[in-house]
Amino acid sequence: MTATEATPLLAKGGIHEHLRRKGFFSPYRRVLLATFLLSTTFAFTATPLFYAYRIFNCQEYYDDPAHPPYEGDGDACAIRAIESGTAKDIALMITLTTFSGTLNLIVTTWQIKNWGLRKAIVNQTFWPALRNLTQIYATLVGNRLGITIMQSTQLITILGGGAGYLLSANSYMAEVVEPEERTAAFGVLAGIAMLGVANGYVCGGLSNDYINLSAPFEITFCLLVGSTFFTALCLPYIPPGGFPVKKDPNTTNATYEDSAPKKEESVFAFLHCLKIFFPATYADGKGRFWGLSLLGFGAFWSVMATAYVPLMLQLTATNQYGFTAGKNGVLMSSNALSRAAFLTLAFPRIIAHGRKLLTQPTAAVAPVLPPAEEDTAGLPTEPSSFEPYEATSPETITESPVNLQKAMPPTDKKHGSAFDLAFLRYSMVIDAGLVALLVFSSNSGHIWAGALILPLASGTAPACKGVLLDMVPGKNKSDALSAIALVETTAMITTVALYGGLFAFLSDIGYPNLVFLFNALTALLSAFVLFAVRFPRGPLAER
Repeated sequence: MTATEATPLLAKGGIHEHLRRKGFFSPYRRVLLATFLLSTTFAFTATPLFYAYRIFNCQEYYDDPAHPPYEGDGDACAIRAIESGTAKDIALMITLTTFSGTLNLIVTTWQIKNWGLRKAIVNQTFWPALRNLTQIYATLVGNRLGITIMQSTQLITILGGGAGYLLSANSYMAEVVEPEERTAAFGVLAGIAMLGVANGYVCGGLSNDYINLSAPFEITFCLLVGSTFFTALCLPYIPPGGFPVKKDPNTTNATYEDSAPKKEESVFAFLHCLKIFFPATYADGKGRFWGLSLLGFGAFWSVMATAYVPLMLQLTATNQYGFTAGKNGVLMSSNALSRAAFLTLAFPRIIAHGRKLLTQPTAAVAPVLPPAEEDTAGLPTEPSSFEPYEATSPETITESPVNLQKAMPPTDKKHGSAFDLAFLRYSMVIDAGLVALLVFSSNSGHIWAGALILPLASGTAPACKGVLLDMVPGKNKSDALSAIALVETTAMITTVALYGGLFAFLSDIGYPNLVFLFNALTALLSAFVLFAVRFPRGPLAER
């Protein structure tokens, strides 16, 4: 029998056969390439957008007959009224973008459950391409009309955008790697995304400086069209809800749970995924399990502690040390590249070696091989046959650099998950210490050092996702990733509002650096909550 898109064909590892293919262009690497392309694309216009708002406000200011033409050799737009208007317009755009991004998560989750992952991720680039066309037109008309067009078209993000693509990419990664490899895979994915963001910042800014104002938006449109075709043609098909999950991974009995969710008519059914973080009851009826609730709460505070730090670095560099837009772009690119290097190269190795340290050597037991069947004969079933991560040399291009297959086998989830949780806890403690040092910063070199060193405490988001997916049944993977995405988005909105106001207040009283102290205390609060997280002592009752 030949496998088709509608025919699940599983070996004992639980991954569909066509996702196991090795080689340079394997499904794993295709997801990483798509993530890099999309991250670059969505970051390409980040800096040019702010510059365009300033130019449009400047045009509007001098078009008013009450304002005489500028005379002099300096910057004609360096006027308080123009800077104030630009700040207000950017604030409104960010508000609309955040609101639209939150709704985009809701729509994307509905699409994943009803259409499947590939169609969902294609939508995340199709609609932004249309939005980008309107932004190209806005750069041509300029003035207040151009600003209004750019602001209002952010609402198109509801149908497709960066938040949805990240959710789709993480959902893809959960499907194309083995369960014990997910945490490291999420870290590599986040690192590749950061690499794309850094690339987008630099290339977008250069195209704006060396070509013209419309160039970044025109290039972005081409990238979005290319990304749409790439995701539609090259990413593997995964049905709504993912492939069936084996009821007992420790046996060779081919009995699977139906992982396909019931199709939902309303996109607001997305909010049902938050039930993942409700206290659960054990299957034996003895007691309640609070681990998921505490994990969600700790994840919220970890985002609160880390999300605003890059912006605080920019504001401090600009206000105290006179960084220009160009230097700020390089600063943020350096931060993103440092984070990408850590998550892509160091994080998987830390996870792999940490699991080995927690693993007690056991005597090898000869495996009981199931009889070969006509449909599955010859398919790889050993961990060493699964898709690896990155190659360290041309000779090992298809082998894992972190040798994840040498850690505990897939059946030993206890030790792997335990180390992931320990990493999550202590990374927040280290983050608190590093951020607190910035309170004593006194020159621009300290800001550069902070931008490069702070990413060494990153990895909390992928570790949190890995722990969460090990706590929930396989059929709830999609709901779990959607729930954690909503928690992170809510935390992002909260931290921008909270720390933005706090930074302004501390700047007014002359102690802006104290904002880093409050940030460090938030990181310690997150660590305190995460130290209370425990794994369930037994099976949990179905909700």
